[in-house]
Parts: sequence; C-alpha cells; structure tokens
Amino acid sequence: MKQPILFIQKEPVLTAASILSLISVFLVPPDSAYLNYIDFKTLLCLFCLMTSLKGIEREGLLNAVSIKLSSGMKDLKPLIFLLVFTSFFASMFMTNDVALIALVPITLSVLSLCGQERHTALVVVLQTIAANIGSSLTPIGNPQNLYLFTRYEFSLPSFLKVTFPFVLFGGILLLLVCFFIPRYPISQETTTVPVIRKKQVLVYGAMFLLAVAAVLRLIPYQAAALIILAVTAYLDRRTLYQVDYFLLLTFAAIFIFVGNLARIDWVFQTVSGLIRKDTMITAALLSQFISNVPAAVMLSGFTANAPSLLTGVNVGGMGTLIASMASVISYKLFAAAYPKKTLSFLGIFTVLNLVFLIALLLFEAVLL
Repeated sequence: MKQPILFIQKEPVLTAASILSLISVFLVPPDSAYLNYIDFKTLLCLFCLMTSLKGIEREGLLNAVSIKLSSGMKDLKPLIFLLVFTSFFASMFMTNDVALIALVPITLSVLSLCGQERHTALVVVLQTIAANIGSSLTPIGNPQNLYLFTRYEFSLPSFLKVTFPFVLFGGILLLLVCFFIPRYPISQETTTVPVIRKKQVLVYGAMFLLAVAAVLRLIPYQAAALIILAVTAYLDRRTLYQVDYFLLLTFAAIFIFVGNLARIDWVFQTVSGLIRKDTMITAALLSQFISNVPAAVMLSGFTANAPSLLTGVNVGGMGTLIASMASVISYKLFAAAYPKKTLSFLGIFTVLNLVFLIALLLFEAVLL
C-alpha cells in the first residue's frame, strides 16, 4: 500500500492523467480512431531532447559553468541577475523543466555557501518564472511548444513571430523586479569546479543538435531517435535509465484522454463556445487548473487559431503552482532542501506569478 502512495505523491500528473484517460475509455469505447490520438513525433522528439540533455547534465557541464560564472561575486544583486537570467536563456534550448532541474540545486548550494539562504525562496521563484518565460521563445523550450510546433506545422520564423514579443516583455519585467532587489554583501564562493570530459560533452552536444534538427523537420525524427538511442546506449546506458519516461507516459495518457474528450458532444460544444469567444484567455485560464501542457493538447482539437493558443498556454504557465510542471519541479526541489519554509515559498510564488500573469495577459490582449 505504501508504494502506490509514494508513486502518486511523486507522479501526481501521470496518475491523474492515467485515471482520466481510463474513465474516458468507458465513455468512448476503443475503436480505430484511437490510433490517431497519440502524436508519436512529439513523443520521439521529446525523448531525443531529454536523452541528449540528460547526458550533458550527467557530465556536469551546467554545474561547472554556473560555478565559474558565480566565482568572485561580492554582492547579491549581480548574483541574482546571473542565476535568474541563466535560467531564462538556458530554458530556451533545454526546456524549462530540464533547466530548473539543473540550475535550482546549484542555486540552493551557492546561496547557502554565500550565507544568503534567507533569499533562496525569492531567487528560486524568480528562476522558475524566468524559465517559464524564456522557454516560451523556441519550439524546444517546453513540451507545449514542441507539441504545438508539430501539431500546427509552424515554420520557425512564424513561430518566433508569435513568441518573441511575449518573451521580450516578460524579460523586461524580470529585469525590473531584479533591479529593485536590495544589495547585500556576500562571501566568496569556494565550490570546486568538477572535471568535464570534453569528448562525452561534445558527443551529447551533437546529439542535442540532431534532436533540434528533428524538431525543425530538417531530418526524419525516426532516424534521429534511433541514432540517439544507439549512441547513448554505447556511450553510457545509465543515461537512458535516467530519462523521464514517466513524462512520455503522461503525454500518452493525455493524448488518449483529450482525444476521447473531444468526441463527447456536450464537452465539444462547451469548449468550442468558450474558445470561439477568446482562444488566448480560454487557454490561459484552463492552464491554471489542468496545467498548460494538457491545455495545449486539449484545445488544439478545437481551434485553428494557433498563434492565440500558443500565446495562451505560455502565458498560462504563470499563476498557480500547477499551471506549469516546471513550477512543480522547482517547488519539490526547494521543499526537499527547506521543508519548513514551503509556506513562505508558496506565498512569494503566488504573489509574483499573479503579477506576471496579469501583466502578460494585458500585454498580449493589447498586442493581439
């Protein structure tokens, strides 16, 4: 009994998605249409990205870079700028959840060694917001972008035309927030830089570029998946063991649930009515309750207005803790280190995220 409870606590989204997909099977009995539910290209491209980035993470490159950048800092404000905007830019190319998994532990360690633990919640919250905004720029920045990029067959220029204004405005807001943080003296960072195996990093970097090429439809995604699987198995099969396969299963369950949901008449009519009134607002609000990835998958079956849907689910990553899975990851990492400060984290998180959500919604409403 203990093991299932632990699994549910660790994978609440997968559990919920699985239960919902199972319920939907009783409402819409399996038939040939089920074969069209699952977007295998999205799943394989996500596998390619996660595998190559896991290899880079295991080699300690991000850790080494962050420690090098933070060495010599004598004031908290530039350190916060560094940590927040490293998250902002890194998430554009390695997904928001992967960036936070790599960078938040470094932040916890650096602030502790610098004697600035009291500011950890604020910095991690700002990093999370930065990752959710920065990742919105590129097709590979987050799962919903990857899905919508392939689902609507965006070209890269047309995709960036939609996402760039949002990311630019969000980045400016982050700069303003960081600017008003007071200055505090910090002690010298003394963490030892890990040894990097250059050959392995170069190979994983090449695989990452291969995965990006598959996302951009420059090469067949099936070929990229086979190459990355084979090379990783040869290089270090332990990397394959650490890929988040539960995320892939979560996507598969969501595809089944959403596919069935769209075939239920009253659901179809209700969502169709809402999304006809305002696609962006519907997507942003729905994301607050079911997370922006399921919202993107679900609403893509109801609208051809790809730019508004793309904007809505990315704006919708701000707000509640469950609006973005990356936010849940940050919370879990912080809670593991500071279990008695979770309420403080949630308070700061909620206030700042609501400010960013409202500001970005107003900005996009004017822009669209």
